[in-house]
Amino acid sequence: MSQKIKIVKTQELPVLDVGIIGLGAMGEVIADHLLANNFTVCGYDIAAERCALMAERGVDAKSSPQDVAEHADILISSLPSYQALQNVIGAEDGILQADKPGQILLETSTLKVSEKDAAAAQLEAAGKFFLDAPISGTTPLVRAMKGSLFIGGDQAAYEKCVPVIESFTATNFYVGGVGAGSKMKYLANYLVFVQTVAAAECFTLGQKAGFDPELIHQVIKESAGTSRMFEQRGEMMAKSDYRDGTAAVFNIFQKDAAIITDYAAENKSPIDLFVIAQQKFNAAAALGLDHLELAAVCKAIEMAAGIDRDMVED
Repeated sequence: MSQKIKIVKTQELPVLDVGIIGLGAMGEVIADHLLANNFTVCGYDIAAERCALMAERGVDAKSSPQDVAEHADILISSLPSYQALQNVIGAEDGILQADKPGQILLETSTLKVSEKDAAAAQLEAAGKFFLDAPISGTTPLVRAMKGSLFIGGDQAAYEKCVPVIESFTATNFYVGGVGAGSKMKYLANYLVFVQTVAAAECFTLGQKAGFDPELIHQVIKESAGTSRMFEQRGEMMAKSDYRDGTAAVFNIFQKDAAIITDYAAENKSPIDLFVIAQQKFNAAAALGLDHLELAAVCKAIEMAAGIDRDMVED
C-alpha cells in the first residue's frame, strides 16, 4: 500500500526549546541553523571539546542526554551508531530519565529499520514520540540549506516539528510510519553512491578524451546529465581536492552500504549498479584514500585508467 507524501512549508515559528544530542559534523550544522533562526538550543556530545566549541557559538552545553531532555521540547539526535542511540535513550543519564511526557525525538541518523522500531518502542512506552527522520545531504549541502529530511512516525508530532525542521533543511517529506523515513533514505543513498561513482567515471573518460577537468565540470553541470552529486562532488573531482574533513565519510559509507545491501537482500531486489559502485569505493580505501572525502573515488578510477593527477593536499 502506498504511503501518502506530504510536503509542508510554513513561516510560523512558535517558541520551542530544542535539544541536540550529538554535536559532531552534522549536529554542529543543525545547531548553527537553529541558532540563526532564533531557537533556544541546548546540546550534548560525548566529546567534551565538541560541547565547548558549540557553547562558544551559543549552544547551552549540557552534561548528559537526560540534562538536554529536561530542558527541551523537541530533541534532535545525530549519532554514529545504534549503540550510541541506545546509550542516549536508555542509559542511567539517558532521555528516558527525563519526566517529560509528549516530548519528541527527531532521530536523523541512518540506521536499520528494526533499530528505529526498537528505539520508537522504548520512547513510546515512556509517553514520548519518536520520529524516524534521516537527513539526506552531505554536511556541506546541509550547511548550504540544500538538505532534505524524510520523516516517519506520528503525523501530529511531525507537524509540531515542522518549524524546527524547516530551519535546517530545504525540504521535508512526511512519508508514513516509523521505518518509512529510513527506507526512503536508503533509496536516496543508493543514488548518492552510484552517482558519485558515475561522476568519477565521467571525469576520467573526459580526461582520456582530452578535456580539462574544470571544463568538464563547468559544461556538464549545466547539462541534462547533471546531478546534485555531480555539482558538489564534481567540483572536488575537477580540482582533485578531496580534503573536506567534516565527517569520516568512508566510515559512513561502509555502514550505510551494509544497511542498503542487507535491506535489498531482504526484499529480493537487485542492486547491481550499487554493488559495482561499492567495489569502486573499496578500491579507493585500499589505496589509502579513505581519510578523504568520498569523492576521492575519482582518484582511484583515474589511477586505474592510467591518469595520475596530483591531489591538492595540506
